[in-house]
Amino acid sequence: MEAKPDCPKCHASTVYRSGKVLEKQRYRCKNCGFQFTCATPRGRPASEKALAVTLYTMGLSLSAIARIFHVSPPAVLRWVRNFAERVYEKPEPGEAIIVELDEMWHFLKSKKETLDLESLLS
Repeated sequence: MEAKPDCPKCHASTVYRSGKVLEKQRYRCKNCGFQFTCATPRGRPASEKALAVTLYTMGLSLSAIARIFHVSPPAVLRWVRNFAERVYEKPEPGEAIIVELDEMWHFLKSKKETLDLESLLS
């Protein structure tokens, strides 16, 4: 005989079987009247997702990670994106700086002259 679960709403152990829905056992709490079914958790454990994100940051491709965990590459991409959205905040857009082409050339030319690579080698 299977053990009866506790009520997810009030955490009481006074539950009884109350029919079936889509071939899954339904329970009702005597304490609060809440009806529920016991659902097994879906998806991969958080530890596997964290390992996948770590492997991705170390340079492994999405396809290689997907082969390791026997999932699709879009699933791994979704794990990485969800992690990035949770952990990192998106930077605010800054002001655009408009630089004329001749100004850029002058800047690069002056940097090139100040950094003399030949003198460093000798």
